Amino acid sequence: MFTIDENGIGHDTMCVRSTDTDRFFKGKIPFFFSMLQEASAKHSTLQHCGIPEMVSTENKTWVIVRAKMTIERLPDWMENIEIETWPEEPYRLFAPRMVTGKGEDGSEIFTAVSHWVVIDIDRKRPIKPDEALKYFQIPDKSVRYIDPDIGRLRIADDFKGFRLPDFVPQMNYYDTDTNGHINNVSYINWMTDAFPFSFQDSHRLSTIDCHWVKQTFDGDEIAVETYSENENPLDTDNPVFFTRIVKKEADGSLTSVFEAETAWTRR
Repeated sequence: MFTIDENGIGHDTMCVRSTDTDRFFKGKIPFFFSMLQEASAKHSTLQHCGIPEMVSTENKTWVIVRAKMTIERLPDWMENIEIETWPEEPYRLFAPRMVTGKGEDGSEIFTAVSHWVVIDIDRKRPIKPDEALKYFQIPDKSVRYIDPDIGRLRIADDFKGFRLPDFVPQMNYYDTDTNGHINNVSYINWMTDAFPFSFQDSHRLSTIDCHWVKQTFDGDEIAVETYSENENPLDTDNPVFFTRIVKKEADGSLTSVFEAETAWTRR
């Protein structure tokens, strides 16, 4: 059951279901982003600023723009993960949110720093971050604090040593959310699907820094591009990749809709 303590920190317990695991009965990458999304949504809903309520009463909605996640280990099937989440003071144009996950023994599983905005649907513009955060109690820094500054995300031109074959995902009904656009977790699925099965058998994600650049909709023609600095990254112990998901425009040009830098380690 999701609860909010006297410091404004949200607490929840999420169990790793079989559908959340990979071929080794370990938590799969999209599951971490589902936990981030679920914790954020529950906290907002209990503070009367969840997406359904905001859309119906104010015609506004939350949108995630950036997230950096560090994964210390992959949880096991049926393991319970103790979640904590809280907002931080506005950072630039964003409303930052922190989400952490620990095992029942207190061991670190993941830490996520995310940047959100509230979009005025009529104006198609974000509101000020302090207005978006007015619904929440922000914990004192002596209680909980993570710096929301996650630095600059590198670009594809920084990665010139290697490129995987492009992957073309097929959108389905469950990729779309209540606003009719592609859900943020679907981009993570597509990013992962671009890697060979053998690589995912031998490696696990340790860090991901990602940026949702533009919205996409069912029917858009998209492709996943994957780059690396190394000439043979699939066989190294700690490879780093850059993923760019692009949409083909009517004039044939490509527009970037999602970008991510990922670091991996051997299982």
